Amino acid sequence: MEKVHYEILRNSGVDWAEYRRNLSEDVEDPVLLFLDQYEKYPLVVPGYFDSSFYLQANPDVKKQGVNPLVHYILFGEGEGRESLPVSPEDKEPVHDERYVGEDGDPQEEGAHKEISEDASKSGVEGEEPVENPMKHHLRKLLFESEVLPKDAAEEELSQWLDDLIKDSELSVARIEGFFDQKLYEAVYPDIKNAPINSFQHFILHGHGEGRTGWLDIDERLTLGKEKEKENTDTLLVVSHEASATGAPVVALEVSRRLSERFNVITATLKGGDLRPYFVEAGMLHLDAPAENGVAALEYTLRHLLSLHDIQAVVLNSVESMSMADAAASMGLPTLSLVHEFAEYTRPVGKIGRMLMTSDIVIYPAESLARSGIHELREKAGVKHSINNIRIRPQGYLGYRSDEDHEWSLRKALSLKEDSVIIAGAGHVQPRKGVDWFLEACHHLYQILSDRKDPVAERLQFVWLGNGYHQDDTVVSVWLDAYINRTGMKHQVHFPGAVKDVSAALREADIYLLTSRLDPFPNVAVDALNVDCGIGVFRDSSGIADFVEKHSARAVIADYGDPYHLGMLLADNLDNLKSRDGKNSEICRQHLDFDEYVDGLVKSIDEARLRRAETREAELSPEFLVKFNTGFYGLAFTEEGNKASHFLNLLRKGIALAKPFPGSDIQRVLDSLEETSISFEDLTRGVLSTDVPGMSVKILTGSGVHEYSGSVALQFHVFFADLIPEYCAYFKALKHLDVDLFVSHVVELSEGSLKALEESVTGRVFTRKIDNCGRDVYPFHRQFVEEIYGNYDVVGHFHTKKSSDNADGVGDRWRRYLLGNLIGSEEAANEVLGLFKDDKVGIVFAEDSHLVDEASNGPWIEQLLEPLGYQRWTHYRHFPLGTMFWARASALKDLLEWKDDIFALDEPVPYDGSVLHAFERILPQLVMENEYEVRRVYTHGTHW
Repeated sequence: MEKVHYEILRNSGVDWAEYRRNLSEDVEDPVLLFLDQYEKYPLVVPGYFDSSFYLQANPDVKKQGVNPLVHYILFGEGEGRESLPVSPEDKEPVHDERYVGEDGDPQEEGAHKEISEDASKSGVEGEEPVENPMKHHLRKLLFESEVLPKDAAEEELSQWLDDLIKDSELSVARIEGFFDQKLYEAVYPDIKNAPINSFQHFILHGHGEGRTGWLDIDERLTLGKEKEKENTDTLLVVSHEASATGAPVVALEVSRRLSERFNVITATLKGGDLRPYFVEAGMLHLDAPAENGVAALEYTLRHLLSLHDIQAVVLNSVESMSMADAAASMGLPTLSLVHEFAEYTRPVGKIGRMLMTSDIVIYPAESLARSGIHELREKAGVKHSINNIRIRPQGYLGYRSDEDHEWSLRKALSLKEDSVIIAGAGHVQPRKGVDWFLEACHHLYQILSDRKDPVAERLQFVWLGNGYHQDDTVVSVWLDAYINRTGMKHQVHFPGAVKDVSAALREADIYLLTSRLDPFPNVAVDALNVDCGIGVFRDSSGIADFVEKHSARAVIADYGDPYHLGMLLADNLDNLKSRDGKNSEICRQHLDFDEYVDGLVKSIDEARLRRAETREAELSPEFLVKFNTGFYGLAFTEEGNKASHFLNLLRKGIALAKPFPGSDIQRVLDSLEETSISFEDLTRGVLSTDVPGMSVKILTGSGVHEYSGSVALQFHVFFADLIPEYCAYFKALKHLDVDLFVSHVVELSEGSLKALEESVTGRVFTRKIDNCGRDVYPFHRQFVEEIYGNYDVVGHFHTKKSSDNADGVGDRWRRYLLGNLIGSEEAANEVLGLFKDDKVGIVFAEDSHLVDEASNGPWIEQLLEPLGYQRWTHYRHFPLGTMFWARASALKDLLEWKDDIFALDEPVPYDGSVLHAFERILPQLVMENEYEVRRVYTHGTHW
């Protein structure tokens, strides 16, 4: 952390040369001095910052022992904290009803001073004792918020406030109806991890910023119409919203029918017209606080579980993802009904996350499942088959309007009785493919006209749904242009939304589903139920899968090809509009909603069984001993259970990280592709697997046996600003015989050269090079030309920053590698001490991430071919990040490659090159030369 703070100060824009002028001449690094001794040597930047004032004005910062400028940059400036003294003329008079005299005039100035906590207890001579700023502000805020009674006894109130402040140090401060510290820290992890007490933050800043400090879950609960049944399991059924649209309508009907068998609590993450119906569908309804994030939903579920024994959670739509995360984190079995294609779901990766979080996922069709699995592979890097997906079309809802039974589409549009109606439906928007609908209809008309078929003049094209408007420049104006320019104006109709879609479709001859992507729309099921002929694009919808599987009266055109669809319609027109009862019979047999719900109940039972299996595995002695939470590092939520996360993914047949250092879990999962084993056997196999010839040394920091061989440290510099950080690590090697070889793309300043020279006891050799071949090319050249034959061991490090990665991943990765490969003097002794064993050829940091050869196969072969080596089946364990220690003789094969083999000009691809192949084959090179591989890991480290 000190290194991080150093970099923050160094890059703060402060003129450190000016600061240094007032210090003694022997101060080498003014930034480091201020970092460590800020109280003794305060910093004043006119118009910007005064360190002494900041500490005085913010006692919480002083108490935390955080450098004042670091705190101001990270937190204080964003929180609106003052960084400079305010001149007397700028100060506004303090007025507080609790600090005025009986005549209404303010009391003496001493009553308003914000002094230290000690002063508040002991008083100041000549004045009444005054509360410290936090307590004073807390008292005032609670009275303003009417949380405290006006007539509270002063002594009792004062003690209660003191106890609250004391409780906040343990993160358990709680004020009924106003603040819950555990909730606040969960909802705002940035505040929890900041060097400020979260209770103080809320009182001094968060409340004024409108942050959530309290959630009254009982106020969000509404009694439903259904009565709670005794000896009956309770389910939570979640809809992402209560709008009168496809997915919420399905969720509502599922809730109603499950209420016949279970005690159902309904929940919606957003409101909508259907909310009253959701309330009626169960015994209790929750308006979930999704706007406050997953942590608030966990908080809500915890409260619900204190009231009801919820056995499982049924989630409708991927937009319920946040509740899925919360439920999984709470250990509740989850069944998710996913109706979306991954291609249009945002943010990218949400569908894949839903597949990994849910115990069982129900898709209405294979095409949607393929879409989700593809995203899971591409975005989450999951290589193995997932086993928790089930295909089950949701069924016909049977909705009918109770309003005008005499309404007629033909009459409403003044269409002749012999008109042939081709209908489409949906809100007018790009995804629904209204343009493709019109194109297909136009091609149908043209083809029939060319054939002299009289039906051409009887064709009428009707789009049911709102959104067609003259001011809509996204879709409508372009549809108008097409309609007018193709002469279809008198054949195309946009009646808007209709009360009863089924009634409209009963008068249509053919229904076209022309959406670019549309899961399993209810309107298409309505069309099948009323025996409409169907036209659809392949791979555009689950309906396409369904009508093909059941040989419905339908035509399936190539995706996005309206001409092909028009041609198929023309060739099969009589059959499509024959209404022979086939489609309605298919709907009756295969889209029965009661059977759909029967299937959901079975899947709920399966989800519960899976959770029971993972809970049992988590409590097994073998798992408790072997699983390493610090190493694994993943969970469903910020504070989630890592062991539960690992086992629940494993139950699905996948893994995202190794469960312990040295694991070869990928090899075990490979076997699942060929054979089926019980979850108990799978877990046992995963816990017992390792990588032959690549054992892991757990570093303890107790290394005392110094390595006595000669060491060459090859260091490649691209980001010169990282040199001080690396030098700090290199100094841990100063007790060893180390020469430093530096290749650098940028010019090195005198300060950088001096820092490098002072970081090792041996000689320093620098080589300015072009930006070519990243760190691998300069390492290869210096190893071949200067290191091999002259040194026993070589270490390779480079200024990894990975600036293209988000959230500081590159920085965390770099520090992880440096910490594990050097760390401290003791740790470095442990690492290099491994080379006292003559069999050890390379040492690199063990990594929890699951990697493989990716797209580097051709380049692996290119490197191995001149060496005469055969490709390994898998390349999964290698020095990820290309930092390592190696015995020079174990890498003698590097001499066999051409000088320019790694001389790649920028830009180098993110993956797929000889540079990426190089790190993957390093262990093979070592083992081919009859040396062994060692990996090292420091407990509790992760990136």
